[in-house]
Amino acid sequence: MSLAETTPPLQPLPAASEIALRAVVQVQAGGAEPVTRAVSVHIRNEMLPWTDAQALLISNSPETLAFGKVLLNGAVSGGEPVRLLYHHANGSPTRRMTIAVNLSNPERDPIKLWVIGGAGNSGAGELAVGHLAARAFLDQYWHHAGFTVQIPGNTTLPLFLHALAPGAIASGIAQFTLLAGDRLNLQVVARLESEIDPPTLSYAPDFDRVHQRGVFEPPQLVRPQAYIVDGPPVTMAIGDGRDAIHERETGIGLDGNYGVVYTFPIEVRNPRTLPSILGVVIHAQRGEASGTVLVDGRLFDIPRLWNGQRRLLTTVHLAPGEQRTVVISAMPESGGYYPGDLTLGTEYR
Repeated sequence: MSLAETTPPLQPLPAASEIALRAVVQVQAGGAEPVTRAVSVHIRNEMLPWTDAQALLISNSPETLAFGKVLLNGAVSGGEPVRLLYHHANGSPTRRMTIAVNLSNPERDPIKLWVIGGAGNSGAGELAVGHLAARAFLDQYWHHAGFTVQIPGNTTLPLFLHALAPGAIASGIAQFTLLAGDRLNLQVVARLESEIDPPTLSYAPDFDRVHQRGVFEPPQLVRPQAYIVDGPPVTMAIGDGRDAIHERETGIGLDGNYGVVYTFPIEVRNPRTLPSILGVVIHAQRGEASGTVLVDGRLFDIPRLWNGQRRLLTTVHLAPGEQRTVVISAMPESGGYYPGDLTLGTEYR
């Protein structure tokens, strides 16, 4: 489902305010023609206390599969927000596949959930679909935005639903905070068209020994640094194995740290009597990569970098004698190759 337009047009809402609007949405199921419908929507800007994710659920193994399977089972408890990253491809050469992220309330009373999430367009390539999901998620995450959903007791609903042609890819990332209730169950499941529920091979042994799944440590890293004008540039490694967070049961590190948000508060100082300009540059080090980077509150969107390519994102201007903190944030995105680097310094051309 995609949003075509709204009347009146969408605009920022002040805190605690609300608006009623008419939304035109386009819905497409499987290979059918898209259907356009108009719906009435009521939006309220609700201010909620922020707590970051305490665990990262990874569903990337098997990455490519030609049969239906329960790919991941997880849970969210009150007071412990959880982030989920999933990335899977339909390996069937002839049959369509649906990959769903299902949310279940196992209790009698309703639960209320805060969701920050993004999913890629399954018709895009692997790098593009991972980047679209990451960009949508990070834009909400950095603004502490998203939406709330209420799930009645003993009810399951799909949050994301990907209808995949042969070879197509489902990629998404979401963060869940339970606002009311004790527990939420979540499941990532693949199902071929006309397959029974649950799929016959749901609990077959995992044959993919390259990609990963499991419950990992809190998915955010803060790396303070310092830079003095005309000194060596600051290097910010993204997805480096030395930073790998670990799976809670096995202790295995997360290769590439996909879904982990890096934040670099950098103390910059210009001791000169002249103004100085610093450049923020992104480098692809191990292969193709994409990037969604926040620099002092400004979002920069890099859909594709080729292996070895570098690109200037923005410049930072310092007055003579100025000293301040520049904050840079980014996340390894599904479909890209890591580690990659961000640099900050006067030598950026």
